[in-house]
Amino acid sequence: MNCELDDNELSDPPNSNHMKKQSSIYVVPDGGWGWIIVFASFMIHFIMDGITYSMGDIYLEPMLTSLRYNRGHVSIIFAFLESITLAAAPISTVFTNTFGSRRITIIGGILASFGFFLSRWWTNVYWYYITIGLIAGIGCGLMYLPAIVSVGYYFERKRSFAIGIADCGSGLGTIAFPFFIPWMMERFFSNDYKGALLFESALLFMCAIFGLLMVPLPIELSEQRRARMKLREEAKRQATRAVASQKNDKANQILIDQQSLPFLDAPLNKNSNDYRRSSYDRRYTSPSFLHALPESPSGSTSSEHAWKSLSQLSTTQLRSIEAIRNNVLYKGSLRRVSLPNPLNDADLCKDRTAQTNKLRSEDIRKVTITSYHDEESESIIRQLLAQLNLKLLQNHAFALFTLSNFLSSLGFFVPYNFAHDLAKDSQVEESHRKFVIMAIGFSTCFGHIIIGYLADRKWVNRLVLYNITLIIAGIATILAPYSGSHILPHILYASFFGFFSGGYIGLTSVITVDLVGLYKLSNGMGIILLFQGIATAIGTPVAGAMRDAFESHSNPFLWSYLVFGGFVVISGVILFAIPALNRRQKDLQTIANHQSNVLILT
Repeated sequence: MNCELDDNELSDPPNSNHMKKQSSIYVVPDGGWGWIIVFASFMIHFIMDGITYSMGDIYLEPMLTSLRYNRGHVSIIFAFLESITLAAAPISTVFTNTFGSRRITIIGGILASFGFFLSRWWTNVYWYYITIGLIAGIGCGLMYLPAIVSVGYYFERKRSFAIGIADCGSGLGTIAFPFFIPWMMERFFSNDYKGALLFESALLFMCAIFGLLMVPLPIELSEQRRARMKLREEAKRQATRAVASQKNDKANQILIDQQSLPFLDAPLNKNSNDYRRSSYDRRYTSPSFLHALPESPSGSTSSEHAWKSLSQLSTTQLRSIEAIRNNVLYKGSLRRVSLPNPLNDADLCKDRTAQTNKLRSEDIRKVTITSYHDEESESIIRQLLAQLNLKLLQNHAFALFTLSNFLSSLGFFVPYNFAHDLAKDSQVEESHRKFVIMAIGFSTCFGHIIIGYLADRKWVNRLVLYNITLIIAGIATILAPYSGSHILPHILYASFFGFFSGGYIGLTSVITVDLVGLYKLSNGMGIILLFQGIATAIGTPVAGAMRDAFESHSNPFLWSYLVFGGFVVISGVILFAIPALNRRQKDLQTIANHQSNVLILT
C-alpha cells in the first residue's frame, strides 16, 4: 500500500480563485522570471557537465603524452573531478539552505574557475589532482545542487518540465565540448591543452555570472532564515526601548508576539500585525495549501480563516503540504508524489484518510518555534551530520538501493572517459572518434525526457523501469569493445548507453522518495551521492589501469568494459529484490506492533 497524492488534490478547487483574490498572497510563478532561472540553470549544466563529461575524451591522450604517466594515474584527475562533484552534494545542501542558491552558485563558479586557472601554470599530475580534481571538484559540487534547487522554487505545477529543460544542458554540453574544445586547441592554442584549460576556466567563471540571475524568493529556506534573524533583532531593539521607558510588560509582550510567529518568509514590516499577516499569507496561500483549505467565509480575512482552517488539518496533511512545497530535489511530477513510506509512517497514511487526528493552532506554534530555534542554533557541522543520516540504511530496501547506486557508479563514467580511447584502439578514423561521446550526450537528452515522462504515468512501475534502464545501459557498456573499426557500431552502443543512463539519472530521486518518503529525500540523496562519489573515484582509474595491464591484448579495453559494465547490470538486477524486502520489513513491523499491544494489555 502506498499513499499518493491524487491529481484532484493538486488541481484548483472551485473556490480557490475567491480565496486568492482576498489577500496579497505569494503564488509560485510557474513562469515569468522562472524561465530566466531555467536558462541560467541550463547554461550552468551545459558548461559544468559539458566540461566534466568530456574531460577524458579531450584531455586523456594529450595528458598521457605530456605527463608521461599511465592511464591509471592520469584518469585519477577526471575521476576526482567527477567524484568530488557528487560527494560534495551534502555540503552544498547545508550551505544552500543556510546562505541561498544564488550565493553558493556564485562561490562554486568562482572556485571551479580558480581550480582550472591554477592548473594552467604547472604541468604535474599531482598538481592536477589538487587543482582540477579537488578545488574545481568542490566548486562544481557547490553549483550542482543550487542549479536544480533554484528552478524548483520557481515552479510547482511545471516543475518536472522545467527541471527537465535545465537537465538537458548536461547532454547538450556533452555534445558541444568534444567538438568545440579540440577545434579551439588546434586553431588558437597550437594543440596545447593548457590553453584549453585556461579557456574552460573562463567558461566556469561565467557560471558565477549566471548565478547572479538566481533571484531568491521569500519561500527559500535561506530567505526564511534571514527574515527570522531580522525579526529577532527588531524584537530585541523594541524590547530594549521598552525597558528604557520602564515598560517591561510591553517589552515582554513584544518578544512573545514576535517570536511566536509560525512561519516567517517575508521581509520584516514595521507594523508587527502587518508582518504577522504578510508572513502567514505568503507561506500558506501557495496553490498546494489553498487546495487543502475550505472556502473562506465572507467577512473574514484569508489569514484569519487560514489560522482556523489550519487547526482542522491532520498531521499528515500539514506535513504533506510542506514536503510537496519545499522538496525541490524531487525531479518527478508533483502529480504523482509518494507520501510517507508505509513501512515507516503507516500511521500517517491512515491519518491522511481518516483525518481524525486534530492539531490545535497553539501546538503548531510551539512545535514550529522549537524547530526554528534548533535549526538556527545548530552549527554547519551538525547540520552536515544530520544531512548524512546513516540511520536510513537500516531500511533494508534503501540500503540495497544505495548499494545499487554504488555499483552503477563504478561503471557509469567509464564510457564517458574512455570512449575516444576505445575508438582509437579499435582503429576508428580519427576525425570520427569525437562522434561517440557526442552520441552519448545527444541520446542522454532524449532519455531524460522520455523515460522521465514514462515514470510519471500511473500505469508504469517506476522501480521496474529504473531497473531496466540500468540493465540495458550495462549491456551496452559490455558490448562496446566489440564495436570494431567502423564508427556506426560505436555510435549505436553510445546511443543506447546515453539514452538509458539519462533515464537512470532522472529517476534516482523519484525512487528514493518511493523508498524513504518525500520528507527524507534530502537525507537519502545525500547518502546516495556520497556513495556515488566514492565509487566514481574508484571505477575510472581502475578501468584505465586494467586497460594498460592488457595493452598487449588484441582488445585492451575488453576486460575493463566487461567488468564495469557488469557492475551496472548487477546494480539493476539486485533491485528486483526490493518488493520482497519491503514485504518482509512490513511483516516484521506488524509482528513488533502486535507484541507491543499484547504487553500493554497484560
